[in-house]
Amino acid sequence: MRFSFCTNLRLARTGVVVLLLSLTFTLQAQQPASVRRLDESNGFRGLRFGSPLTESLHLKLLQDKGDEKIYEREGEDLRVGRFSAARIHYKFFKDQFATVTIIVKGAEHAGQVLPMFEGLYGPGRPDGFSHKWQGSLVALSCASLPNDQVILAMSSLPLAAQMQQARAVTNTTKLKVKRK
Repeated sequence: MRFSFCTNLRLARTGVVVLLLSLTFTLQAQQPASVRRLDESNGFRGLRFGSPLTESLHLKLLQDKGDEKIYEREGEDLRVGRFSAARIHYKFFKDQFATVTIIVKGAEHAGQVLPMFEGLYGPGRPDGFSHKWQGSLVALSCASLPNDQVILAMSSLPLAAQMQQARAVTNTTKLKVKRK
């Protein structure tokens, strides 16, 4: 009889633990929009920021600025959530995925962009004609332009800092050369 009581007590404890875990996961799924989601995704369409440039990505080079290169994926589906993009650009810095830029054109699509991202990440910080979200790893900006255009840029903060530092070194070097 004593063994049965202990077994039932263990089963009851296990049931409570399972119930608490399921409540935790349910509450996490129902959490309001949060910039934390940017850091959790840490990339775009399965391509994580910092991933190496490989042929398997099927990218076409659009612009080459030495360490910075901009590509488009060949045959890419331009639908992003509830809207369609006109173009999607992938920037690599020193052959590491650093930024994705999504260009949206047309009133029917442009009007859906900001509400979608506010639903995912919260209201964002207004900054002139754009809204910005910043996590600890990833930043996102959504700029509304004239003629019903929206430019989204999602970037790796560590790689963005490296790019900025590389540009500063390049600009300093140019100044020294001009002075001579």
